[in-house]
Amino acid sequence: MSPSDRRIRRALAPAAVLCALLAAGACAGPGHPGSAHAAHAAHAQSAAPAASAAPATLEQIAAALGCTAELGTQAEELRQGACETGQGAYRMTTFAAETGLRSWLAEAEPYGGVYLVGNRWVVTGPSADALAGLRERLGGSVENGAAHTGH
Repeated sequence: MSPSDRRIRRALAPAAVLCALLAAGACAGPGHPGSAHAAHAAHAQSAAPAASAAPATLEQIAAALGCTAELGTQAEELRQGACETGQGAYRMTTFAAETGLRSWLAEAEPYGGVYLVGNRWVVTGPSADALAGLRERLGGSVENGAAHTGH
């Protein structure tokens, strides 16, 4: 297995845990009042494309990044993939419903990171700057997870 494959598999491991939580129904709502997610939810909703617009697929997101997605989880509720460019590793997830996206973000944001959130899809990348080009091509809004400084 190449180092790139190991990095992608390592990057997908936390997402697999989140998938299991979603499938088990551990995520009941879009976030808790006062959470980082709740603070960003209103902003993300206003920046999201119209609900009638078809959401981007993993393949379209990867093409916009300039890479080929290595598919991971493929379930009724969501699809996940990852790829790597010269700027770093990216993880992409598409959702069957907006509620799945919001539940996923509520579980993921406490771990930190930067998320580009679109219409039923999310991409994580190495930095907000690394996601800027993708945002120009696909739209969406940048959300930040909790900072883990001083721990």
